[in-house]
Amino acid sequence: MGFAFALAVIAGLSVANLYYVQSLLPAIAQQLDLSASTVLLAPMVIQIGLAISLLLVLPIGDGLERRQLLVKAALGTAIASAAISLLPDFKMLLIAWFVLGLFALVPYLLPAYASGLVAEDIRGKTLGVILSGQFSGILLSRSFSGVVGEQFGWRSVFVFSSLVMAVIVVWMSNYLPVENKPEPISYLSLQGSQLRLLRSYSDLRRSCVSQSLQFGTFMGVWSALAFHLSESPWHMGPALIGAFGLVGIVSIVAAPSIGRLVDQVGAAKIVVLSTLCSLLGVVLLASFPASLFGIVLGLVFLDLGVQGSYVANQTRVFSIDPAARSRMACLLFFSAYAGAAIY
Repeated sequence: MGFAFALAVIAGLSVANLYYVQSLLPAIAQQLDLSASTVLLAPMVIQIGLAISLLLVLPIGDGLERRQLLVKAALGTAIASAAISLLPDFKMLLIAWFVLGLFALVPYLLPAYASGLVAEDIRGKTLGVILSGQFSGILLSRSFSGVVGEQFGWRSVFVFSSLVMAVIVVWMSNYLPVENKPEPISYLSLQGSQLRLLRSYSDLRRSCVSQSLQFGTFMGVWSALAFHLSESPWHMGPALIGAFGLVGIVSIVAAPSIGRLVDQVGAAKIVVLSTLCSLLGVVLLASFPASLFGIVLGLVFLDLGVQGSYVANQTRVFSIDPAARSRMACLLFFSAYAGAAIY
């Protein structure tokens, strides 16, 4: 599993680029003399760039050799991060952040790529390892950027990001195995076939609906929790509220084991168990809103359920049609984002 661990590290370092800016917003606003509402455009344009890329670029992975696409995405991320570290004007920075979101596809391409390289009986375990790296990157990125930005200035975070992604480009160019060349498919055919895939595969539909509901619930709970903890009797500040995110360590540690369970008992059963786990978490949060222990325990179960279903659903959809893994990843990830937006 050494190769899977390397991919997990790459996934974590790559996905962190989407979240570094969140802890740096006050410093950026102060240096560039911006209002709070204006500086919030930075994370917004990153997410817009990512959403466009997931819809319009990610499916290309089924028509090109994914290794090439991974290298190009990492290179684009490195260049965009370097630009962010240098550009003095906020309007130009917004363009660079948008481009960063467009190229931030490495963590979304890796699961489909890795699924095609491993045997079916260890696919869940492999995806669990890679996704634990992705969860780690999301969890630790804000804390890392906050500490580094405070010590060396907010631009130093993007200098670090650019250098790290450049190293990843070199590593992937030299060590990633080349996939079997896919059958050439036109771009319009790739895009047009996605609705056909949804109609053809019930497991794909179930996974998209499941992940949409799970991730939407997760985001909705966290949004409500921030307000709950900031009010009486807690009156917690942003730092303490953010610290509750450390419950995600449980799912990071558990993800490889969840992947092994998927291999042993099947993805469908793990999705059901994960959904029940999330439901238990919501019930605990609703039942014990005045208990810190109850809140933490509820968040642990909710996080385990959401991330467990993420591992299981990816394993399930990537086992359906090897020639359509990138398009299925597009549908699954976009469903999750849509669920979060609706909530």
